[in-house]
Amino acid sequence: MRTLKSIILSTSLLTVSLLAVTACKNSEFLEVTPRSQGDSQIALTTAEGVDAAVNGIYDRLQNVVLYGRDMLAVSEALSDNAQFTNKSGRLANENRNIQNNTFGTATAAGATWQSAYFAINQANLILDNIGGVAFADTAQRNRLQGQAYFLRALLYHDLSRIYAYDPGVAVATQDRGGVPLLLVGVADQSKITLPARPAVADVYKQIYADLQSSIASFSRTNANAPAYGNRQAAQALFSRVALYNKDYATAVKYATDAIAGTIKLSPNASYVGGWRAPQNPESLFEIQYIVAENIGVNTSLQTTYTTLVRTGDRTATGGFGDLVPTTAFINDLEAEKSATGTVLDIRRQLYELGTAGRGAAFIECTKFLGRNGTINLDNIPVIRVSELYLNRAEANYNLGNTTEALADLNVIRQRCGLPASTVTGAPLLAEIMRQERLEFGFEGHRWFDLKRTGQNVVKAAAQGGGLVYTDNRILAPIPVNELSTNKSIQQNFGY
Repeated sequence: MRTLKSIILSTSLLTVSLLAVTACKNSEFLEVTPRSQGDSQIALTTAEGVDAAVNGIYDRLQNVVLYGRDMLAVSEALSDNAQFTNKSGRLANENRNIQNNTFGTATAAGATWQSAYFAINQANLILDNIGGVAFADTAQRNRLQGQAYFLRALLYHDLSRIYAYDPGVAVATQDRGGVPLLLVGVADQSKITLPARPAVADVYKQIYADLQSSIASFSRTNANAPAYGNRQAAQALFSRVALYNKDYATAVKYATDAIAGTIKLSPNASYVGGWRAPQNPESLFEIQYIVAENIGVNTSLQTTYTTLVRTGDRTATGGFGDLVPTTAFINDLEAEKSATGTVLDIRRQLYELGTAGRGAAFIECTKFLGRNGTINLDNIPVIRVSELYLNRAEANYNLGNTTEALADLNVIRQRCGLPASTVTGAPLLAEIMRQERLEFGFEGHRWFDLKRTGQNVVKAAAQGGGLVYTDNRILAPIPVNELSTNKSIQQNFGY
């Protein structure tokens, strides 16, 4: 994806989830192509070093425990959208909501927490040092600075929605606060701190500040979209964050700002085709891969979601198809039909019968089907334009602006081949939430949408029967290594 990469090759054990570089002489912060070595302070004294360090954060987002798989697939497994097939055994425990089987825990204990905080520390080091670096032009400095703020905001929001209650729906007797805020880079062990968990409101305050700084740093051209953070993506993320925060006026403002940007909603005729292109034309921000970064047949999104190698061909078996749509999800996609019985919703075309090469065939999600032309190699949309309309619809509904909410709902419905709706009152909100579920099926939204709205997770008995919202498993456990090192942090209730 990128020619410059920043990685950590020698680190101490994770302490307070900081990226603590060891004091040994051969410690490296950067691996640059062509190869260049040095500690973090040396690496971040040049424009090339800062650029490499920013690229390193994107590389971390590619990890299986972040956007390579878990931020999407584990969310679907935990929610009511998906059922496990047991063809490899992967994600079965997550789908049953078994204690301690959640984000990153099946791959490595605490891996999601650790990977996210490593990336946050890289952003912190960039922001600490960028002011003293000479750049060829101000635009480059601003672009890299905007990306560091944008990525830190994204990561803190992801950590918060995994490990903490969302604003307005906390279970008071079980609430242990947000996630630790680390805002100064750690380049050596002397900089390690042991912070407690702040209030969730303080975490959101920091995310707001980062997004405001990001938007102010970016130009209006979106020249790097969607492979890199950009102004339109930062506005869109702000609309998402504000919706979680129940700050509906802010959610409307930033959704509106982002809708006015250069990347637009795909029309009906090209929507399905957009999922077959290497880069989804609706993507405001996506994680992009090159062939050498292929996650492979065990844990890529393609192998997780489907046995198919290519759409329409059931003669060739590729992946495992570990996680497939529930019957209820498919029935909902097929609920609206023409007078002759034809399914109206074009999104149904993104789900088709898989192969029998690894056992019984299921209807599978084909949003990720080696779209880069190589099996198991897919760019991952993190934020798409359609989210803006549904964010704004939900926010406007909660503000009492039901006419505006219905108008945005119908933008999505009609794009998908459905007739305009005329619902009002509570059914309007229910239809907005339904469209959020169908539009973002298998893109990692559903678990978080249920959680941020305080809803129970309803599942069949074979999937563990679901969870009531007050169940402790709504939150992931804080990693044990973190607790053993930092005595200021409280474990989440029930673990």
